Amino acid sequence: MAIEHDERIVIQTPARKRNRIVVMAIIATGFSAWAVADRHDGDVGLVIGLLGLALFVPVTLIYLLRAVRNRPVLVLDADGFTDHGSMISAGYVPWREVQRIEERPVRRRVFVAVTVNDRAAFRARQSAWHRLLIRLNGPMVAGDILIPAGVLPMSPAELVKTMRRLHRQAQGRAHTGGTKRRA
Repeated sequence: MAIEHDERIVIQTPARKRNRIVVMAIIATGFSAWAVADRHDGDVGLVIGLLGLALFVPVTLIYLLRAVRNRPVLVLDADGFTDHGSMISAGYVPWREVQRIEERPVRRRVFVAVTVNDRAAFRARQSAWHRLLIRLNGPMVAGDILIPAGVLPMSPAELVKTMRRLHRQAQGRAHTGGTKRRA
């Protein structure tokens, strides 16, 4: 399937998956609050509960907001892609900056992992908050951009195939000199 310059592929998380993510975050927040309130375990339970609340309250709020807003998790076009699939989403990435696209298992979960040509330049464009999260995740994963399978309406393999095709087409246009540049 060829994609025209003005044509876009918009990928949204199905409602069932969006709601499941929110419910899981609420449950994790609830368990953390219970650990703080239940002083049976003493100081260990309190510390674990407070750490859980510090992590899960913001995560829950973010996922609630994402569920309500329901914006696309990924938009693919002839010039690049825009990632909004996770808390460390990359935003807009032109195909010319992409080195590799692959399916990657990480701790019993599957991600579409995108490796960029210039990691330092990519990270410099990210907000301080995103750079911190990327740094914290860095030792656990390989790939600069991770799109979780849990937010996709298709298999990671299907998305990898589509992204690779668009990447190849963009490389072909770059070699023949014909592509519009995004400002």
